[in-house]
Amino acid sequence: MLRRPLLLKLFALFLFIDPILRVLFISMEREFPVLTVIQKTFELGAFDFFNFWFLFPISGFLVLSVKMYSYLFFIGIQFYSLYFHLNYEPYSWPYLSVAPSVTAYLLLAINLFIVIYLMLPRSREIFFDKNLRWWERGSRYTINEPCFIKLDGTDIHGKVIDLSHGGALLDIQQEVSEGNLINLDFEITNSKINLDALIVRKVIKDGKVLYGTQFTFSNFFTKLKLRLLMISIAKLSDYEKYR
Repeated sequence: MLRRPLLLKLFALFLFIDPILRVLFISMEREFPVLTVIQKTFELGAFDFFNFWFLFPISGFLVLSVKMYSYLFFIGIQFYSLYFHLNYEPYSWPYLSVAPSVTAYLLLAINLFIVIYLMLPRSREIFFDKNLRWWERGSRYTINEPCFIKLDGTDIHGKVIDLSHGGALLDIQQEVSEGNLINLDFEITNSKINLDALIVRKVIKDGKVLYGTQFTFSNFFTKLKLRLLMISIAKLSDYEKYR
């Protein structure tokens, strides 16, 4: 959560405190004590109580999730809020007036600004393309450890140039193609590692062809074992961290 773009965190913060802002604005406009307003909210029905206290904070969590499904739910919540304000019943809670107050529309306008911003093509890309979510990429370490690679039943010698939780950069002593599935076997910090991986790209470095791979974990425990290994590597000075 802490690594997400600052603008998303600011949007989420506003959504988290939206119910508090509404309490304060209602208190000022209707000249009710803050505690009285809060007490009144607890007298609402379950549906209205949920809308008042939880609807926008939930949409804040959806913004921070930065996933395709969270984006769709977030947009849906905001349009539901717009529908709620447009169909306000005169003198009903929480505004107790003919129409929602100016401050209520101000909060709604800020929410709609967030929606419009996140609907722009460049903004919504990070929700739909996980490759753009830089904060989800784990730290990468240069290790230069020898490895064995199994491809279509053939054993190939190679070297793990660098390693992260999501994949590795390999120097393979045989040409392979993008899309090939391989089995990678190497040893580091006295631990034997055996992983399946997908060749996702070729990289030219110092005139040499290297291969970027993405691990395809067969089960949770394999993923956990590599996660613990990366924590161990982070504590050593033998391996250089460059991201």
